[in-house]
Amino acid sequence: MRIGIDTGGTFTDAVVVSPGPGGVRLAMGKALSTPGDLTAGALAAVEAAAAEIDQPLADLLGRAESIGYATTVGLNALLTGTGAPIGLITTEGFESTLPVARAAKVAGLSPAEATEAVCWAKPPLLLSRRRIVGVPERIDAHGDVVRPLEEAAAVAAIKALRDDGMTSYAVSLLWSVADPRHEVRIAELIAQIHPGAHVSLSSAVPRIGEYERTMTTVLDASTAPLVAEEIRTLAHALAERGFAGHLHVMQSSGSTCDADGGLRAVETLGSGPVAGLLASAELVQQLGRSEAIATDVGGTSFDVGLITGGEATMATRPMIGRWALAHPVVEVVSIGTGGGSLAWIDPVLGSLRVGPQSAGAQPGPACYRRGGTAPTLTDAAVTLGYLSELGQVLELDRSAAERALKDAVAAPLGLSGPEAADAVVGVACSQMADLIRRVTVQRGHDPAGFTMLAYGGAAPQYATRYAAEVGVAEVVVPSAASVFSALGAARGERPAPEPAVLDDSTSEPPTIGRRDAWFDRKFTSCRVYDGLGLAPGTLLEGPAFIDHPSTTIVLRPGDRAEVDAEGHTHMFPGPPS
Repeated sequence: MRIGIDTGGTFTDAVVVSPGPGGVRLAMGKALSTPGDLTAGALAAVEAAAAEIDQPLADLLGRAESIGYATTVGLNALLTGTGAPIGLITTEGFESTLPVARAAKVAGLSPAEATEAVCWAKPPLLLSRRRIVGVPERIDAHGDVVRPLEEAAAVAAIKALRDDGMTSYAVSLLWSVADPRHEVRIAELIAQIHPGAHVSLSSAVPRIGEYERTMTTVLDASTAPLVAEEIRTLAHALAERGFAGHLHVMQSSGSTCDADGGLRAVETLGSGPVAGLLASAELVQQLGRSEAIATDVGGTSFDVGLITGGEATMATRPMIGRWALAHPVVEVVSIGTGGGSLAWIDPVLGSLRVGPQSAGAQPGPACYRRGGTAPTLTDAAVTLGYLSELGQVLELDRSAAERALKDAVAAPLGLSGPEAADAVVGVACSQMADLIRRVTVQRGHDPAGFTMLAYGGAAPQYATRYAAEVGVAEVVVPSAASVFSALGAARGERPAPEPAVLDDSTSEPPTIGRRDAWFDRKFTSCRVYDGLGLAPGTLLEGPAFIDHPSTTIVLRPGDRAEVDAEGHTHMFPGPPS
């Protein structure tokens, strides 16, 4: 039995992959993420998955052979500026490597920002200039010592940084990749002078490139204490509840690392989206395809990855945010457009914007009834009638969503509530389509030649709309769409679901009700189908909804759908909205 966990900005997902009658069985769990204590959300998600198969959490964990974990704590710390206080020790005379930055002033900017000269600037520093200290030493490209390390200067640098409140050290010396002896000695001195402090060495980064190697080391030093604490806390909590298997952490390169075996925090920064992309590559091969666009709409972001020749694309010049990386990374491009993205009116242009700010898990969208009052993309979907609940996790308050949209969007723009909500969805889907074009068209790929995968809790609600905008003819929603990244973290065989099979797949599929929803500028009564009760070969036409335990598939007027033998839903988008 294997378990996969993916901690997102809004939700934490879990899957349990276990042997079952006739093959592999899949159980899914979802819980709200718990900022400040992500372990609580992870345990809640696993417990929800255990409840789905009627097992106590302790029994489930006791039987599990391994747990794959995708974490966002390091990435969130970087993006919010809450990393550990760090100091950088480098070769004397090279203290300006980071401030000068071998990077274009537009590197990492969005296409819109790259056209605005006011946005052009070097990547932001993660530490002040006074916390970058040079020490006399020099090793050449052949690994020969040109100048021995002056240990007295190194000791003085360490003490100065310690007294300045630093708790984590990055050590990046010139040509340490050829011979790391000076870096290793400085690490030994730090252990003597500042016991318990974290140390990241650039010699652990197997790449020539002074700026990228130093930047990667600083990123690791900034995030490592937080990631290490999270992994320790999670491992301890799991062990207390009976888990005795192996805990693996997903890495941005697509591999995994034992939680207690040489884990480097910087290599976990994109682990969640990468896990989803790897699961996508496996599914694409199972479907007999080789070219696909993987799209993931979560609570805080929209992530896109490209699969060509059946393999996930690796980044040629990997970056995280605006910072360069010096280790292999599966390429996933993201923007801040997700279910929790805030809808707001630009005070200068008076135009409607969606994101990149997010309501997150706390307080969340207004419809969550957890204290949020600002409208989000999810509030717009609820107002339009697309959603009434988030599986067994939350019931959604439509009145609260409508009030939030009316005050912040509808009234300023002179629109009705449904018109404002449809405008929010339209802006969000256009932003998603623009990102897809950046990943495909701007690199010489025609989206029309690709199959699109739509996963994450929110992608099935918007997929045919943004797919139609870029000309994609087929969208596949995996059977485990809402927890797909957690499934990738489990790193196991892709299991088939166990749907209730109808005697005659050509008969009228069973409905579980009807729902009024806004399409074509009016409310229409739409059929709602039970996703787990649809037989292979079932054909559906929009407008309609397919409800699954933790997500809803939206079929617009003109959209068609077919369920395959593995429970995946193939959608064929109608005209753009």
